Amino acid sequence: MSNSLQQRLSIWLSIVIVATGFLAAAVSFWFAYDEAQEFQDDSLRQIATLADTDRLPSDGQRSVGAMDEDPDARIVVQRLAPSRALDPARIALPVDLSAGFHTLDVGRTQWRVYVRAVKSGERIAVAQATQIRSEAARASALRTLLPLLVLIPLLSFFSRYLVRASLAPVRALAHVADAQSEDRPAALPVAQVPEEVAPFVQSINRLLERINRMLEQQRRFIADAAHELRSPLTALSVQAQNLRHAGSLEALRERVIPLQAGIERARHLTEQLLNLARTQAGPATEADVDVSAMARELIAEYLPLAEARGIDLGLDEVAPLFLSASAEALRLILGNGLENALKYAPQGGEVTLRLLSDHDNAVIEVVDNGPGIPVSERERVLEAFYRIPGTAGEGSGLGLAIAREAAIRLGGAVSLHERPDGTGLIFRYRQRLER
Repeated sequence: MSNSLQQRLSIWLSIVIVATGFLAAAVSFWFAYDEAQEFQDDSLRQIATLADTDRLPSDGQRSVGAMDEDPDARIVVQRLAPSRALDPARIALPVDLSAGFHTLDVGRTQWRVYVRAVKSGERIAVAQATQIRSEAARASALRTLLPLLVLIPLLSFFSRYLVRASLAPVRALAHVADAQSEDRPAALPVAQVPEEVAPFVQSINRLLERINRMLEQQRRFIADAAHELRSPLTALSVQAQNLRHAGSLEALRERVIPLQAGIERARHLTEQLLNLARTQAGPATEADVDVSAMARELIAEYLPLAEARGIDLGLDEVAPLFLSASAEALRLILGNGLENALKYAPQGGEVTLRLLSDHDNAVIEVVDNGPGIPVSERERVLEAFYRIPGTAGEGSGLGLAIAREAAIRLGGAVSLHERPDGTGLIFRYRQRLER
């Protein structure tokens, strides 16, 4: 069957209407036929009641009855008595029939007979051939079928028309959706939409709202990325031009050093932008991750940077952790947390990567003794390209934003807290453990 809802509704409604119509026609025919039979029985009873026994012929004479006045009905009225001379028009009914209705085979004809006892003690029989009765009842019943037989096709036609008219708002809604702008889709109108379709349209509107937010974030991200890339690229261009004016090899070496640093900053910024775009694109394939082993690898990776700044970098493994997650996304979260802590921890400070479990949650913390972040700024620093005004050091404001995006994709959460035992910051990632 076609996937068209309109066609399926029309077909099934037509089938139901036709089936119901024919069933109703059959029931109507049966009741009409039965009623006609009862009506003819009533006619026999009334004729027997009105019959004048004095006018009935004596035995051996031709019977006089309704047959003479209504030959189509062929109703015979006669006295039940032994016949001395059989009249051809007379029905050979048993003389001992009791009062009431009887259906008898007389000769080759079946008769419906009503017997009535009169005051004189005689009995009158009013008879009619069942074939005549059946033909009359059938003709009467068939006349009741005509309205139904005409109504069935009309109902099928109007049902198809009504289904099409009822789904017209959905087709109009489709035209509205097709006319939407792909870069700024608007919510679909629900005023004229059928009540059954309204929840679906509302869910589409919620999806469009999320798409608009995502597009707005992408536009803002592109604008911010262009702004952030413009400054280091401009600086690189100026530094490259300065190389031309170097008068000696020593001066050239001095000017190459800031150029190399600028290239490294641009490379790092580009890498962070790619990481953020990759994280926002969607979740990667999840697998069982040994967080403890990953933590040791990260400690080894960031140890040279810590030693260069005289920072004590350590691992505090309260409990071994295994998570069902994307290893790449989890590495981004922990790596950005460690990098941010090492960047802002003071010379000779300490940074600790801590692994623990809290009931049904895995908790990973990066604890430092740096200047910390004011409570009013802790949510804003998780946004892309945001840096606290007056912050020392160089940075793009992308590290914590990348960590938060990756955490959202994994179904976890990143939060920032102050240290309860002194100055500094706790970068915390929490994710529910699979049971």
